Amino acid sequence: MAAALYRDYIVDLKARIDDLHTNTESYQSYALTMELLAQKNLVSYSAKKAKGLTEGLSYRRDFTTGQAVRMQQESAYALFSGFFNLGQFLAFTGQGREQDAKQFAELLTDNWHYPTCAVHFDYRRKGQPKTASTRMHFVGLNGEAEATSYEQTARTDSLVLRRPFASALFWEWK
Repeated sequence: MAAALYRDYIVDLKARIDDLHTNTESYQSYALTMELLAQKNLVSYSAKKAKGLTEGLSYRRDFTTGQAVRMQQESAYALFSGFFNLGQFLAFTGQGREQDAKQFAELLTDNWHYPTCAVHFDYRRKGQPKTASTRMHFVGLNGEAEATSYEQTARTDSLVLRRPFASALFWEWK
């Protein structure tokens, strides 16, 4: 069975994140955490607003040296924006997680050939009665041919096969 494709979902997710980034004052509360694995680095971005207070932190950790460096929010945001502009995406189920962070990163990225991005986003716009939430982990690919190639090397239980997807660990919008 073929893995579910997520390009349409990513287009919508990017639009929501871009709106948050440019119109933060229109949100009552939000919590956005994104982690990008690419080129033997982990880039982490977090932004939060609760009870009128905002905070954010971004950093890059090199898997080769183990060193972590703080990044400007704008620089980190640009890397995530680039990821979201790739041609196609597959989503992970969260099954079969490895104990070692380096081994897990190498497994997800197919030995650093493909970037992956985990996103946890909760938000409530001003005047809205309900919070929207998603928590997903994607691999970014150049197109459907590359998605098919990645799927052939992935563990069978690691990719989402049917949409909408929901489990205790990951879920599409709710």
